[in-house]
Amino acid sequence: MPPPAFAQETQTLEEVQVSAFRRLRDTGVQQVTLDTTVLHRNVALSMSEILTQHSTLFVKTYGRATESTAEFRGTSPSHTQVLWNGMKINSPMLGTVDFSNIPAYFVDKANLLYGASSLTLTGGGLGGAVDMSTLPQFNQGCLLQYIQGVGSFKTYDQYLRFTYGGERWSSSTRAVYSTSANDFKYTNYDKIGRPRERNKSGYFDDVHVMQDLYYNSPQKGRFALMAWYSYSLRGLPFLSVDYKNDTDFRNEHLQNTLRAVSSWDKTFERWSLSVKGGYAYGDMDYDYSTTRSGTQTNITKSQTHSQQGYVQANADWMPRDNWLLTANASACYNHVNSKDRSPFHIGNNYNLGRMEYTMSISAKWRPYKGLSFSTILREECYKRNFVPVIPALFAEYALASRPLKKSGTFRSLFKASVARNYRYPSMDDLYYKPGGNPALRPEKGVTYDGGIECRVQQKAYSVKANLSAFDSYITDWILWTPNAKGYWQPSNLKKVHSYGMELTLTSEVRIKRDWRFSVMGNYAYTPSVNKSDRQTVNDASYGKQLVYVPRHTANFLGTLSWKTWTLQYQWVFYSERFTTTSNEVSYITGRLKPYYMNNVSLEKTFQWRKVHASLKGVVNNILGLEYVTVLSRPMAGRNVEFFLEIRPQWKKSVSPLP
Repeated sequence: MPPPAFAQETQTLEEVQVSAFRRLRDTGVQQVTLDTTVLHRNVALSMSEILTQHSTLFVKTYGRATESTAEFRGTSPSHTQVLWNGMKINSPMLGTVDFSNIPAYFVDKANLLYGASSLTLTGGGLGGAVDMSTLPQFNQGCLLQYIQGVGSFKTYDQYLRFTYGGERWSSSTRAVYSTSANDFKYTNYDKIGRPRERNKSGYFDDVHVMQDLYYNSPQKGRFALMAWYSYSLRGLPFLSVDYKNDTDFRNEHLQNTLRAVSSWDKTFERWSLSVKGGYAYGDMDYDYSTTRSGTQTNITKSQTHSQQGYVQANADWMPRDNWLLTANASACYNHVNSKDRSPFHIGNNYNLGRMEYTMSISAKWRPYKGLSFSTILREECYKRNFVPVIPALFAEYALASRPLKKSGTFRSLFKASVARNYRYPSMDDLYYKPGGNPALRPEKGVTYDGGIECRVQQKAYSVKANLSAFDSYITDWILWTPNAKGYWQPSNLKKVHSYGMELTLTSEVRIKRDWRFSVMGNYAYTPSVNKSDRQTVNDASYGKQLVYVPRHTANFLGTLSWKTWTLQYQWVFYSERFTTTSNEVSYITGRLKPYYMNNVSLEKTFQWRKVHASLKGVVNNILGLEYVTVLSRPMAGRNVEFFLEIRPQWKKSVSPLP
């Protein structure tokens, strides 16, 4: 694998044998960890592209630099809970997260928790949870990093980071600016004659600034403060079936977001304490207007202001080496002020706030070497509405490592879990005008998980494989459908059965002294079918795959390194997705064809005394495939990017990044 962005010069150490038990905290958990190397591979990547290329999640995107949501195991985007440094950042209005607005360079570590495993962090993740965090850089000295990127469609990316890491203090300042005309050409298959057109109104300007500060004291514990501000101005691309002229119409989205989290952690001999507090503010404006004869007319104009306050306390206690007891309590206040002007409504939608409370206790026990159990009980409340107690049970068994020839080892681990879960409606679900439904019930889910993890370690190579199977049932699924009055309204309509399997494989081979080859691969088979009662005699949706959910997803990353050169090949595959609940394919828009994405990059690193530098070229969609992820939303064809990275270093250090 290529070195991370802040990697220092390396030293060769003597080989040592290290053995340890798995942490009790991870008992039975199905998770995938994306480390700094993966997240910081390309400054132009957002978390939506990272999840597409390195996980089995389906990322539903409306185009380049437009809304992108992630779905676990055939569920909906609102069933994916997202945390940043411990604070949930799902929109209180929509219940979702736009991953295209999260630069991967602002995340140092991301854990993807599947199904029941999400309950170790939060409730509501009927599909799973994404836990993103920043990390301190203690004992790293002063580090400066600047990256300039230039790409197709007049795309420019700039990244600047300054880090100081001492024995007790760590500070990191990051800034990203991305801009693009984003006016790529595509063949419009939705119009007669299949004309070549440009992506209209697809421009974007994104600015992100993050500051994190850590202080570590052996006596007082560790204090941390993280703040992140983002500004995003994006033109929303016209549909491929749209005949309007973009000079006469403006279709624009403006968003400002501020998030801040402070925390204190202290570890004692047998127990630890943690306290966190957070605040988030967001304003979002959407303007759709037309200009005729010099006069502007607003067709739709929406404004939303949201605020969130959050506090959490956590205590861990290990009465014995084979027991871990945890208690957690949190409170969150969300307030949303939404108003708009549209053909269906003029004025305030709602100006309301609500409290959300969570309490949980868990016990983890290892009765025998290699055998562990864990149970969690969680209670949640929104306003004055309590959901039933949420239980979860986990188990795992690790076989003793077996020696192999040539000083190798083989390890295997079996995992199983079962859990019930609930997700309460978002504020738009309840109060949006017109259409909000205050009588909505929480969505309910039951999930069963099982899997095996194997690892082979040899002197010249290592292989790790994880195979899991799941079975999930969700009832009272909230679905927005059109009513007789011409607008959409949510109801507890659906029953969904999602099941399947997931496979993850990583391998690294040291071919010769200067050569290294590694592969990472993911595959998921996810039937997610509607089991709801038929709404009419002509309802053909029963037993059919959910809209926009692929049954098969796969990706592959191969990396070949030689001295200071690194060559990478990325492959991504999504099977067909249906656009109707009946999975009708008799007409051209009934399905979206499968597509294969191929990306290639080549990087060369340099070093002059205390200055590290690299040049990197990337070719995305190297085969020039024309495809869509969402109906009538064309994606970019073949495009290129070039990056220059410069990293001066003032203090010599060989300590790796945490």
